[in-house]
Amino acid sequence: MLLLMLNMSHHKSVIKINFKEFIIKMKKVFKLLLILSCQIIVAQNDYFEKGNSLLQQNKYKQAQKIFEIGLKENPKNLMYKNQIALALINQGKNNDAEEIIKKVLKVDNLNVAALWYGGINNFMAKDSDFKKAILYFEKAYPLIDKGSGQFFGVNFFIGKSYRNLLYSEGLSFEETDRMLETLEKYSELQPKAEDYKDTIAFINYIKEKRPPKNVKNWVIASSEKRADEIIKKELETN
Repeated sequence: MLLLMLNMSHHKSVIKINFKEFIIKMKKVFKLLLILSCQIIVAQNDYFEKGNSLLQQNKYKQAQKIFEIGLKENPKNLMYKNQIALALINQGKNNDAEEIIKKVLKVDNLNVAALWYGGINNFMAKDSDFKKAILYFEKAYPLIDKGSGQFFGVNFFIGKSYRNLLYSEGLSFEETDRMLETLEKYSELQPKAEDYKDTIAFINYIKEKRPPKNVKNWVIASSEKRADEIIKKELETN
């Protein structure tokens, strides 16, 4: 069963997504998480220090070159590969970054930095793959220190990924549960965040309007045109 809800005007004050404001907030959060991501890496020599310093100065191409020099000297060092992937992500070279991340995880499938970067890469890409981002973040979730800044970050990204899917492909009852769980944890850890009120309003709206368990897929369409597209896709599938 598919439940399609059209985002009607009298609900817009609660769940309307202002995409311009959302992107600005995302960039601010991503900048913070970029700094936190660099804390995963324990600097062993000047290449890490120089490269990470360049990353924080937004000099991503130069950082990539520094990490590549380090990797050439130590080809088995996965941390260099992770930081090259991060530099590529910030240059918008998401496919190249994904290939490097996959190579790292082939050697170490619980490499927390690679899992973290894999999630960020798929979330921030021009053609975002939120389902794949969730897979990466969920695998990293139990590996992240709950007392670290990255713990609020992983809850943020999982919750936001599910929220985006709710407005595009739809969510199951269980996926909606997980979305609420992670958004609530993010709000609990970040009560002073700029999007705190919006997140709480969204959580309350979902709790009030969510369908019962027998609904296979719940989609909130942002327009009648989008609603028609979802219905057409559902009919073609069935």
